[in-house]
Amino acid sequence: MNKLRRVGLETGQLTDEELRTIDAEIIEAAHPALHAREIFETEALPNAGIRSVRSFTQTDMGPAIITMDGETLSIDQTSLAGSDIKVPVISKDFSLNWRDILAARHNNMPLDLDEGRNAARQVAEEENKLLLTGEYTGWLAYGIEGLMTATGRNTQASAGAWPANVITDVNAGIAKLEEDGHTSGPYVLICRVAAARKLDAAVSNTEITYRQFLLKNGILDGILADDSIYGADGTTDHAAIVNPGRANFSLKIGQDITTWETQLQNMNKLMRVYEVLAPKIKRPTSICELTGLT
Repeated sequence: MNKLRRVGLETGQLTDEELRTIDAEIIEAAHPALHAREIFETEALPNAGIRSVRSFTQTDMGPAIITMDGETLSIDQTSLAGSDIKVPVISKDFSLNWRDILAARHNNMPLDLDEGRNAARQVAEEENKLLLTGEYTGWLAYGIEGLMTATGRNTQASAGAWPANVITDVNAGIAKLEEDGHTSGPYVLICRVAAARKLDAAVSNTEITYRQFLLKNGILDGILADDSIYGADGTTDHAAIVNPGRANFSLKIGQDITTWETQLQNMNKLMRVYEVLAPKIKRPTSICELTGLT
């Protein structure tokens, strides 16, 4: 049975099988770089045509009451502040030469997809920036807020001199989250790669590293290192302690990362790696930004 279902194979047209292979390889290249998804739970949108979603920032109810007979009512409502979040397209284009397509097919060789893999990584890096930071000075993103720029987030000035003071900073950040009712964790430190590397130094007079101390003693449940983390002013001396969970923040996806193709007039193929998504911060009190790291 002939599996090549497209017409014009000798002119560099891609077969359905070749398109599936390209899509699979590019998606595979992107997934390891999608670091922010380690802490963002995903929620599907109906389709990629959705341009905005309604978001409600939540404020907790008042405290419960203690009575002897249980007949006293204590009724109030969660305060919700509504806003619309734009859902953008993140994309990067590359091309395939029609002669390379023919050569690969007739010589039984795989297509050279290095440019496609690079494009996939570029999309992944912009996604990380959108989710972990959001729009900041010097990088426009339709006003979309990420973890580091969410209105209403907690902030805590760093004691500086990492790694010596990282335990102090982490505990101070967790204390801010606990004050706002986030008492059960999990707690994750997000920071830039250079800051995370400092955690591999040994705690004074021990053989244990700061990373091991924070994780093995149950202070943190995870450490996410990525250079997509910026302050709202575009500076890089920032980190954050966050309490992940769908009730706190999530990722709305209209189209997960995939590929699209069309034929150019010069017979080459224009390929696009793209996705449609936006972060939704529901409880900004689940974030404590650490500022002024040194």
